[in-house]
Amino acid sequence: MNIRYILPVGFFFTIVVISAVAMISILNGDQSRAQLPSPLSGIKAPDLVLSSYGSSQTSSDAALELTKQFEDEPFIINFFASWCAPCQKEIPFLEKLSQDVAVIGVAYKDKPDALEIFLERFGNPFRHIGLDNDGKAAINWGVYGIPETFLISDEGIIIIRHAGEITHDIYRTVFLPKIGDMTVSYTHLRAH
Repeated sequence: MNIRYILPVGFFFTIVVISAVAMISILNGDQSRAQLPSPLSGIKAPDLVLSSYGSSQTSSDAALELTKQFEDEPFIINFFASWCAPCQKEIPFLEKLSQDVAVIGVAYKDKPDALEIFLERFGNPFRHIGLDNDGKAAINWGVYGIPETFLISDEGIIIIRHAGEITHDIYRTVFLPKIGDMTVSYTHLRAH
């Protein structure tokens, strides 16, 4: 065999092997990646004015000021999409969270018909859903990728920013303790 043929074939197989190893490590790797710091943690949540899912897209009244609707109570903002596999897997944990605090969904660059199928198939834990068709809301919130979830205090301060799927462990160790602390103080303040 001529070396002119062996060298490109060897190079091609090397690239295939490296790509296969990288793909396997990505698909089977540790899902509990370290959380990136958020410059928004500890400060007031940005405004979130979006078109409401299910309303007429031509009506200016359809825009919801989602962060303003929950000014005096803790709530969660979840950036998700129907085409996002981790978003599908975290729905049961968002449903559990919605039993304690309002969960607001932000459909990131999604189509209403695909969103409808997603909600019918996996469930709807969201009190409201806003449509972020152009991705500008995600940019304003510093979203790295979806899913991404924010816990907002009753004072409008971002308490938790979690990038990635909410798993049972994340639900139990990250969100529940903070929500428990917040709802106890919220209930105590409302009683007085």
